[in-house]
Amino acid sequence: MKVDNNKKAEQLLQFQLMTQILKEVAGDSNSFSLIMESLTKAMSDSNGNIDLSNFGLGEEDLSKLGYGAGQRLNSLYQDVKSDIKSGNISIDDAVNKASRKYGVDKDLIMAVIKQESSFNPKATSQAGAMGLMQLMPGTARSLGVSDAYDVQQNVEGGTKYLKDLLNMYGNSKELALAAYNAGPGTLRNRGVKDVGGIYRLPNETKDYVQKVMKYYGK
Repeated sequence: MKVDNNKKAEQLLQFQLMTQILKEVAGDSNSFSLIMESLTKAMSDSNGNIDLSNFGLGEEDLSKLGYGAGQRLNSLYQDVKSDIKSGNISIDDAVNKASRKYGVDKDLIMAVIKQESSFNPKATSQAGAMGLMQLMPGTARSLGVSDAYDVQQNVEGGTKYLKDLLNMYGNSKELALAAYNAGPGTLRNRGVKDVGGIYRLPNETKDYVQKVMKYYGK
């Protein structure tokens, strides 16, 4: 039997209310984030967006519910994603300190770490990038990082570098992230001066920017 529009609107509201209830029951942000990450993954399609068919809603139904219903659901999903924490007190502490010291949003730092190393302090790439924020040896030395696998040193050094890039690109997060991944020289050589030029960058970098901004969720 087809569910009427009022019932469908109620389902959207219930999902939002459910997140508030779960947050209270979980008691701490880490537990809540783990619960919500599992739920949203279960309801998401291959592109990371909430599959509205899980609510019994199609495009025609959404149009009847009002403009932006799907966007509001996916916005809520992104809010949940941005709440995901490291689950490691040492990492959280290092991020908080670096955020205050350099004036970089801690959620952006966390998003970079999640993409770079998935919160593994001992991560090492095939290219030799090290630690949480995947610092290359030369970059680490220039930032005064003597042990790139040390949580505090790595996060402080990586955040300082990220701040320098934000300053370099007029506080554009997308351009700073592109330069963090590909290097400022790549952006310069490919004539990337604004966000509209990111399409000129390698696919790896375009994918990197998209994923970090998705984790950031703002």
